Amino acid sequence: MENNFFINVPVFLKYKRRFNWTKLRRESFIKKVLINERIVEIPFAIEALNAARKGCRILDLGCMESMLPLFISTLGYEVTGFDFRKYPYKFPNFTFVQGSVMNLPFADSHFDAVTCVSTIEHIGIGFYNDPKEGDSPDIAGIKEARRVLKPKGLLILTVPFGKAFVNNQQRIYDRKSLGRLILGFSLKEIRFYRNVPVADGNNYWERIEQKEAESVQYDSGTECVSLLSAEKAGL
Repeated sequence: MENNFFINVPVFLKYKRRFNWTKLRRESFIKKVLINERIVEIPFAIEALNAARKGCRILDLGCMESMLPLFISTLGYEVTGFDFRKYPYKFPNFTFVQGSVMNLPFADSHFDAVTCVSTIEHIGIGFYNDPKEGDSPDIAGIKEARRVLKPKGLLILTVPFGKAFVNNQQRIYDRKSLGRLILGFSLKEIRFYRNVPVADGNNYWERIEQKEAESVQYDSGTECVSLLSAEKAGL
């Protein structure tokens, strides 16, 4: 197993250690609870997959570090995980394939559903030591997802959303760029969630309307996400 492998869980606990003079020992105390966008993305993806019959084929793009393929493989789906990095974990109903999202090694109309959670915004930027690519690699990746989907196959996609912006880690999509990304799909559902900070550095994620989501501005990190399910259009 690679030394840098970890599972990106929705909740991170930050601890502080101090000496307890009464008990004469060091103790750990929770200092912060940090919640990332997986807290809304993973439940949305699982809920959207209810439209797919059990036993169907699901392609999970960007499976490295993700909890999603572990969850959906236990629900009766046949899951293929795909990433440019080598995935070190094996479990039932799961097959790993390594390669480029822009050139998927699968036949046309092979999968019933494709999940792409917090992945396409990173493709081709090089933040995760992936090859840097020009000429809209994110659009090329979703076109490949559409190619390998069966007619009326389901795409489940989550991306950062707000004022359009690209930094050294990811792309932030607005209404126009997200529309370009899902050309060839018929939108079934779309939701927006925003990160809300609270006292002591903690936070939660709140569902908001699209108009508010469009006003979110970025410096770094992810402050707002768009979650959508869409059906492959055409014959």
